[in-house]
Amino acid sequence: MTTQHHTQRRSILLVRASWCIDAVTGTDRAVSSLAAALAAARHQVVIATAAEQCDGNGLPGVPVEQFDLPLALPCTSQALREALITTGAKVQRSLSDLIVRRRVDTVVSVGALWGLGRLPIDLPCGVQRVLVVPALPHEQDMPPALAYADTVITSCDAVLRQATTAAWPTRTWHVVPNAPLHNPGIPAPGARKAEALVRVLAPAGQDVGVLELIAAARAWHRHVEVALAPPGPDDLRGGRALRQQCQILADRAPNITLAPVPGWAEVPGWLADAAAVIIPCRRPASSMTALEALSQGTPVIAYNTGILSDLLLPLQHGPRRLLADVMHGPNALLFLTDGLLANPAAYHATCQAAYWRVQDLRPARVAQLFYSALP
Repeated sequence: MTTQHHTQRRSILLVRASWCIDAVTGTDRAVSSLAAALAAARHQVVIATAAEQCDGNGLPGVPVEQFDLPLALPCTSQALREALITTGAKVQRSLSDLIVRRRVDTVVSVGALWGLGRLPIDLPCGVQRVLVVPALPHEQDMPPALAYADTVITSCDAVLRQATTAAWPTRTWHVVPNAPLHNPGIPAPGARKAEALVRVLAPAGQDVGVLELIAAARAWHRHVEVALAPPGPDDLRGGRALRQQCQILADRAPNITLAPVPGWAEVPGWLADAAAVIIPCRRPASSMTALEALSQGTPVIAYNTGILSDLLLPLQHGPRRLLADVMHGPNALLFLTDGLLANPAAYHATCQAAYWRVQDLRPARVAQLFYSALP
């Protein structure tokens, strides 16, 4: 006789102060992918955010609640930290009321600071609290976040290794990878068009490396299309200046185009149409752009940093090098891209390997892994 295992349906609240439906990169987009995966697995999912939401379609089956944060967004991490210290009680009440009203049994703080993991919340009896650590947070935020969490989850082994090196108690942590926001597409039959545009989708942040990449690519023989997403919370002023500098360089180079940012639902198709995607981030906080490109069978070239190397290292075989050392700079990214696109056999094999790499990260499987990590 066959015994079927029935997954208990959870009522899950995902907390991320900065979340918006139109996020096209980073942790805020990873929240969308997790929410969509859990909702598709028939859990009741609500996203709690302090950010004003744009009009338009939301995530299917995922309502969005706005909690009270006495602070105008966007803001820096330090401004949010100070606001939580001075007005934390008001935020706690707002979230507590939401938890009771939505009959939540699992509160997921996506980030020690921006997921309000460091904030104490008066939870009803039996409600679990989960801390998701997308990247190693500021040392001020980690101790209280760990103290309030029943379960700690991170998105990759690299963050787990970094936390262990930093002497955080990681023995009981769980690794649950991100999923693409949409199920992997089916690559077109035959070889992809290696002569298509090379594309870059990155936030306009000072540590992203996109300005250096554009400067290096001006002397390149391939056409590069760059879409600059809004910067992270600590790059608000610098992001505007960086965008202007990128535009000046692009205007002087006929092979570089500064393109509008694709809509949140258009990102997979935009990445699918590229011959390759370059990620110039020197310290990425998320693997979402790389993950979504791979899910469409598009090769990704990036620096050998922990989060991205965990994703891309299994794809490196023989001449198919995809990871450059940060110390070698953007010319190394262009060199690897050129070598891949100039080798039809290696290129075709990499496209196929990219697609299969993401099959184990389908939303349904990631939702099950997340559920299994809960007590």
